[in-house]
Amino acid sequence: MLKKNLKKIEGWLYARGFHVPEVRAMALNQICMMLGSLPLLALGRDGFDFAAGVFLGTLNFLALARVIQELVYVHRGAVALQVVSFYVRLILTAVAFYALIVLKGAAVGWLLAGVSTVLINILLWGVSQFSGKTSKEA
Repeated sequence: MLKKNLKKIEGWLYARGFHVPEVRAMALNQICMMLGSLPLLALGRDGFDFAAGVFLGTLNFLALARVIQELVYVHRGAVALQVVSFYVRLILTAVAFYALIVLKGAAVGWLLAGVSTVLINILLWGVSQFSGKTSKEA
């Protein structure tokens, strides 16, 4: 059942423009981390803060991963659109952090721990890529 759900999520990602297999695998792992953080909501305020950080990190990771794929095939004028979308996403993330920290009183440490799951995802992917290589490249 888990493999079936993972295939559904992977198909959903492919339909949303994640065509590079490695990027899609990283996006799938990040979504799994986000879904895995949902039970922490039962722990109260700290669990909510951590899950909110994971959610914001996941949204930013998915947007950035998609942009990076598109930048490989840049067409004239596409860079300006990507820069604008980057700054819009940055402003929206800042507003979300402001609302969570100032208005809701969220713990900054738990929010940052949640966002850091993106780094953990990237590090685990990198380790898996390097550990699988046995030959030296010239």
